[in-house]
Amino acid sequence: MKKLSILFVSFLVVVACKNVDQFRAPIEALTAEWSKAGTAVTDAGTQVGAVVSSLTALQDSMMIDPALKLKPATVTTLDSLKNTFMAQVQGLGNLSTEITGFSEKWATMTAEVDALSTGLKEGKLEGDVMAKINELKTSAASATSMIDTWNSSTMSAKEAAMKAYDSFKQTLMAK
Repeated sequence: MKKLSILFVSFLVVVACKNVDQFRAPIEALTAEWSKAGTAVTDAGTQVGAVVSSLTALQDSMMIDPALKLKPATVTTLDSLKNTFMAQVQGLGNLSTEITGFSEKWATMTAEVDALSTGLKEGKLEGDVMAKINELKTSAASATSMIDTWNSSTMSAKEAAMKAYDSFKQTLMAK
């Protein structure tokens, strides 16, 4: 009887390991995709922060010296250009907040990816593993799409802000 029990337990261990092995390739692919997307999320946040910093540094130079005695139409134009510039900086600030919120969700989902990797290594995966893998793959694909949008929005806002800044400086110099 003891031999039968040992044989049965051995059979269960082999079956359990084979069951886990069927998820090896999908989990490893997910982990690689997740890592790449995670780096891109971090890079997008860093890029937005850098652009906001550089634009904020320019903001102080957009002051209108009252001693210049500019025409009201020129002051109106300068104010409009400064407002355009500031709207772009504010939009980038909102984008930064969005990325930060997404990064917090990303950290939670990263724990789920890590749990799958750990479960694979330990030979213990629970629940509907394939559904979880598919859900996380969808999240990684969604993140990649969002990153493209964030990067595009960052560059567009930077270009618009710099155009307004350059116009402000040209208008101020022309008096």
